[in-house]
Amino acid sequence: MDTLQLKLFLSLSKTLNFTKTANEFYVTQPTVSNYVKSLESSIGVKLLNRDSHSVSLTPEGQEFVRYANRLIALQNEAEERIRNLAGGRRGFIRIAMLSSAAALFSEFLGEYASKYPEVQVNVDLLEGSEMMEALIKNNYDLYLCHEHMLPETDSIAHAVISRARLTLFVNKADAPAIDMNDWSSLSHLRFVSTPAEDFTLSMQINKMCAKRGISPDVINFYNRADMALIAVNSGVGVAILPPQLTDFYKCENVVGLPIEGDDANIFMVIAWRKDSGNDDARNFLSLDSLKKHFDANKEAGII
Repeated sequence: MDTLQLKLFLSLSKTLNFTKTANEFYVTQPTVSNYVKSLESSIGVKLLNRDSHSVSLTPEGQEFVRYANRLIALQNEAEERIRNLAGGRRGFIRIAMLSSAAALFSEFLGEYASKYPEVQVNVDLLEGSEMMEALIKNNYDLYLCHEHMLPETDSIAHAVISRARLTLFVNKADAPAIDMNDWSSLSHLRFVSTPAEDFTLSMQINKMCAKRGISPDVINFYNRADMALIAVNSGVGVAILPPQLTDFYKCENVVGLPIEGDDANIFMVIAWRKDSGNDDARNFLSLDSLKKHFDANKEAGII
């Protein structure tokens, strides 16, 4: 199994057309066919159904797509890391963050890069269910996420770095008619939401709405919070989201209306692996900018 075999297979999984894949890689159609046959032979499983009229993935091929993507990503990461090592960047941290943590992370990263310029910091922007899966698998050194996403495990520690209240995001055309003291003024509006798989947040929002006398009519679910914000900007519906999203995404038609009450509280945390032997990650946790947020939360009685 080699890289080109995997790349050609992944291309075919999308195009389902040997000619299109051949053109994409500037090779002949028989070359693509031979490489895929060689891949199937090496793992002993048929990945594609093909005849003179059509190409489709077998069930095994559909499953293998996920692994092929991971293999290519791992190779790219390995090559990048080795090039950085050769260039003198000896340290390495992998960080997962939510888009709503962007402003805080920018502050922390600026200080860290200034103090430890030789350390390579890889950052993946994850959303809802992706973040929760990463936390369960413990794939990263550090996580900037919401407290409710943390799994019940003794292997991860965390500290609160900010508290905010969930915000009702509405299109500016709808904003004048909305009374935040009377949520029945929302009853004619439809909601858009992040995935229901983020069940803790979904449950919090549903309880908030029920307490205020409405049941949200959710018409669309999006796998990313920014897509929900874009939907609000387009007038598709309203959404309840963390307020920090507007630090990362600027949508001119969106108005944020703060939701009062402790039941709207949402906590941003930094989490880390307790068993990590990564000194570079520990140095990140000792940043002055992070300590400032820890101390402020202690004074406020949050932690």
